[in-house]
Amino acid sequence: MEESCKRDAGEAFKLSNHVKFEICIVCKGPSAETHRSQILDMFKGNVGDAVHNLIQRLQQSGLFVEQEDGLNMETFIKIGAPEEVIGRTAEKVQLRKVTYLGLDVIFDWHQRDAFTRQPFENSLFSWTERYQCLQHLIQTVRSDSDIKLPSLQGEAKDIEVKSGEALVPVLKSAGVIVDIFPLHDEEMRKELLRNWALKWKDVTSQPIDAIYTYFGAKVAIYFAFLGMYTQWLMFPAILAIFFSFINLGKFEPVVPLIFSFLVVVWAVLLLQFWKRKNAAILTRWDIIIPNGESCEMEFFNHVGKQTLSGEGTQKDRLPWTEVTKSQKQVIQKLEWLEQLKTFRNIVIVVTGILCFQLPFELTYVHLNEVLPYNILKYALTGLYLSAIRYFTKIGGKIAVKLTKTEHYSNMEAESDSLIYKVFGIYFMQSYIGLFYHALLHRDFGILRQFLLERLVVSEVMNLVMENLVPYLSYRWAKHKALRWEKEQTKLSKGSMKPQASRTEKEYLKPSYASSIGNNILEDGLFDDFLELALQFGMVTMFACSFPLVFAFIAVINLIEIRSDSLKLLAIRRRPIPHIASSIGAWLNIFQYIGVVAICTNCALLVCLYDQAGRWKIEPGLAAILIVEHLLLLAKFGFSCFVPEEPAWVKAKRMKRAQVQDYCSLQLLRSLDAKRKTA
Repeated sequence: MEESCKRDAGEAFKLSNHVKFEICIVCKGPSAETHRSQILDMFKGNVGDAVHNLIQRLQQSGLFVEQEDGLNMETFIKIGAPEEVIGRTAEKVQLRKVTYLGLDVIFDWHQRDAFTRQPFENSLFSWTERYQCLQHLIQTVRSDSDIKLPSLQGEAKDIEVKSGEALVPVLKSAGVIVDIFPLHDEEMRKELLRNWALKWKDVTSQPIDAIYTYFGAKVAIYFAFLGMYTQWLMFPAILAIFFSFINLGKFEPVVPLIFSFLVVVWAVLLLQFWKRKNAAILTRWDIIIPNGESCEMEFFNHVGKQTLSGEGTQKDRLPWTEVTKSQKQVIQKLEWLEQLKTFRNIVIVVTGILCFQLPFELTYVHLNEVLPYNILKYALTGLYLSAIRYFTKIGGKIAVKLTKTEHYSNMEAESDSLIYKVFGIYFMQSYIGLFYHALLHRDFGILRQFLLERLVVSEVMNLVMENLVPYLSYRWAKHKALRWEKEQTKLSKGSMKPQASRTEKEYLKPSYASSIGNNILEDGLFDDFLELALQFGMVTMFACSFPLVFAFIAVINLIEIRSDSLKLLAIRRRPIPHIASSIGAWLNIFQYIGVVAICTNCALLVCLYDQAGRWKIEPGLAAILIVEHLLLLAKFGFSCFVPEEPAWVKAKRMKRAQVQDYCSLQLLRSLDAKRKTA
């Protein structure tokens, strides 16, 4: 079956239904007050010429293009590409891919048979690579004529597009193009809904390889970690149920101590075995982890340009393989200035938390203590968590500005720095009240109630904010578009009601973006990882006081896997794919929380056991100090005992290194032979 498409300003043509459109460009639509005839006149004029020129140039680049008109007069330009166009673009942008020999080299279209294909869909390029190439093609499409555009951004001056100038950036600045987003593949989306999001028989299993194929490495690694974390929660959850409902008689006083020790060991093994799984996943997907030299070179280039500017003549300057004494001094000075900037920003964040957040937390704790009914306490906790979300958005914006004052070697380092700052804000907000409550009352019962209130309310709010609010936002946007279309067309009785196309429905859905809204954090995975990290801290740092929290969190995470998958497949737009080799800064955060959990559990045992009168302070304190040292020893011991990558991954990496050495040696011999014959 063939479907009719519009090209070249309305010319009809046929495309076979195997063509998959992967990206959509959205052109400007009118406001609700703009009359349809005005918009039609505008698109018949210069704006229409620009859109027509864009479509024509996209087609001349070898892309498949289909144009749709939306209910709100937007123009949707759907774009797909054959493999040859993607391949030649990959060669042009010098995309690196893995060959069958295991070498990571720049892609060559004429030698395409030498490169490995995707193991799960047998295509030459992954979705992330295709998206990169499509974005490059779209952003570099150039106009073949001069066009004068009226600005749709409220500016007085018209905007000119000169012949040979990149069309998309100019059309964006003129307000003609309002969005570019990836489209869902309906066939694969339905398959994932059936075999993943709506599959409740085996609640912990996930098709990670299919998720990687459809969403890219970054999203797939998140779900792999979430699934493994949830599976590992089952052990402490079962143990907690056993300790809570079985009377152990005279051994019951030492249950919190034993459980704390087991939880610390559990946390260490979880993170170590995750590193092994992560290495195995990357090897299976043929993703080679960069060694970081290129990132360091970016920083060196940035510093070198500053040190070389104005320093002697071009003749006196040494090549990049050497650094003069004066350059060393300047580089060291800039290095320490960057460190001082980082330290200054950390001091600003900590001072802000102590001056503004601490009084707020203490007020909440005292109000929670004096309220007579549990329902009022839950309501107060809901208001408190809502206020935290608002304050954290403000803190996140401040953290973004502070991060931009620092210089980083790449975007990943900049993103990690921002993650540490924002997590520090959330960490203090989430745990100051709990620590104060524990030290003030020194009562397991009150601390358990406080933890339960916080967990129940926060999880309910997260589900509402992540799923219900975006869905209602989409329904409202769709309702406004349909209502506007009815008003403009003045439908008579019995006329066919307007229907939104699948592309327009995707456009009306909210994008998968971080809550603090900036271009450093690339997508909404920041919020998902933040939720997991705070949850991980809650269960490990207070393990001795409330073991049953593990069972509660295990159930919550089983729901979280399905809700997050539905969020990506049905509620929000398809995320932009990003390259990733691990969970990044979040792994360090989880490890830091594991160390803090040792200290907090030991401190709680000292305070709470002494208040209960079961131990005297002298032997009790000595025992806890011994336990703390044993826990730290166990943590670092298990970290060294469990290898970070499986033996087969290490063997494959060594074979790849041997091939690299062999090819380098052959290249040197070839160059030497050419030199001798010259």
